[in-house]
Amino acid sequence: MINVFDSSERQQFVRDARGMLRGGKAVLGTGLLKGGTASQHLASFRNLARYGASMTGLLEAGTARYPDRTALIDDDGELTYRELRTQARLTARVLASRGITEKSRVGILARNGRGFMIPLSAKGYLGYTVFLLNVGASRQQLHDIAVEHNLDVLFADSEFDDKLPTDVEGLTIVHAWAGPGHRTDIDFPTIQDLWAAPGTGDDSLPKKVNQGGVVLMSSGTSGTPKAVSHGEPTLPLGVLGPAIGSLGVKAGSTLQLTASMFHVLGWAVSVIALLAGCTIVTQRVFDPENVLRQVDKYKCDGIISSAVFLKDQLAVDLANPGKYDHSSVKFIVNAGNAMSEDLVLGLEKQYGYILGSAYGSTESLLIAWAGPEDIKADPTTAGFPVWNGRVALLDEEGREVEPGQVGIIHARTMMAMKGYLGDRDQAEETAGMLNLGDRGIIDPASGRLTVLGRDNDMIIVGGENIWPSSVSDLICRIEGVHDAYCTGVEDEKTFQRVKAYVVVDGTAEVTEDDVRKFVEENLITPAVPRDVVLQTEPLPRNVIGKVVKRDLVN
Repeated sequence: MINVFDSSERQQFVRDARGMLRGGKAVLGTGLLKGGTASQHLASFRNLARYGASMTGLLEAGTARYPDRTALIDDDGELTYRELRTQARLTARVLASRGITEKSRVGILARNGRGFMIPLSAKGYLGYTVFLLNVGASRQQLHDIAVEHNLDVLFADSEFDDKLPTDVEGLTIVHAWAGPGHRTDIDFPTIQDLWAAPGTGDDSLPKKVNQGGVVLMSSGTSGTPKAVSHGEPTLPLGVLGPAIGSLGVKAGSTLQLTASMFHVLGWAVSVIALLAGCTIVTQRVFDPENVLRQVDKYKCDGIISSAVFLKDQLAVDLANPGKYDHSSVKFIVNAGNAMSEDLVLGLEKQYGYILGSAYGSTESLLIAWAGPEDIKADPTTAGFPVWNGRVALLDEEGREVEPGQVGIIHARTMMAMKGYLGDRDQAEETAGMLNLGDRGIIDPASGRLTVLGRDNDMIIVGGENIWPSSVSDLICRIEGVHDAYCTGVEDEKTFQRVKAYVVVDGTAEVTEDDVRKFVEENLITPAVPRDVVLQTEPLPRNVIGKVVKRDLVN
């Protein structure tokens, strides 16, 4: 951990330079520059110079070197690098003929697959600012986003037809993916309809493009989601290096991508995969058995997922011993949700010590990484800061806390956001670092970071601080419990009390008193949930696996 006030531009430059050098060495270790002719390498560098490290630039660079390699395998089949580039170029040319420029704003509301990757790959040719919209957003939220940010075009999966903002003037809507029974009363019911209907303007692609940003949307659990503006990636080797190095990632790998492409991890992996000439294997809707089926069929080298999905995947794998071959898997990456100790141990027993975990946020992207050795030593750790990142734990007055003390996590890396779009939201910063809104602790002996939970999630019961994740993780160890979630509710005597939502699977009888007794035997008394809701239906989770509190049964 660094001194929070050691933040001069010169010192930050030195940190960034050192991180770039270490990261560059890790990237070279992947074999990225091996193979290909001199002319192919030259073409790749020219495309990167023209389009930057956008998905467009990386797709063009990849196509120059391995045009016939498979880039994407999704529910609709396979696309080679050349085929994906052709469809991205065609999309960009039609958009150009319809007046879309680097000043335009385009939204994507799509699940994993070509419906997401084609419009995002088209972005770099024209330079428009792209908004990666949360597929869990409500109709009102989508309407407000389209109006507030003046979207010109919205590419959307037909799955979301009932909440498309069709009443927003000047907004063109295109089905990025069209399923059975899709609406035909929108501007372009299929992307093929768009390709077949160029406008009257010039459809040539500009030789020089000023790239607009990539805007990620906050979850928007209350009100309109925040629009978090990022620039196109600038090959942040110091940020990516720890993950690449510790997992032994190799260029040309085949990756099973469960993480949502519209979110931080999925978007980042999609971009990095094209840089490294990888094949992405994915599916629109998560099915744990299909993940295993894809891993077996395509001999995937890596799985990119989140704790809640890995838990279901592991359960299916254990219930079907030997049915699916996962011996090809060399690494598993988790992000988006913290893993419980039981899940980590279960994954390590089934797959070996190949698990890595990323910690970050929509605003900061990746700020800490835990490799297999870190997780082996401490299953719940978030690891160490990335190589050119700054991480500090501060108290309420903005002072750095001592190792071993709880503080609010603040961080800054070269991948941090440019800011929020509009005047409605303002970033919380101290000493140039973003407030991530989580509380954590630095282990005095190892220096590793542990994330305790959201700053506003802590439950104060009679003066005792209770972290709900510690209670829910414990409850999940009870035989017959499939899932659990704990939160705080108001209490007249103790200010707050713990309420537990417990999903039972029917393999063993579980009562409310069983849950209370188990917590009492393993944690302090204030952590015992007085309110226990037993249910058989799954917890309401959004597409990245986080529990939607407003949808919990009262």
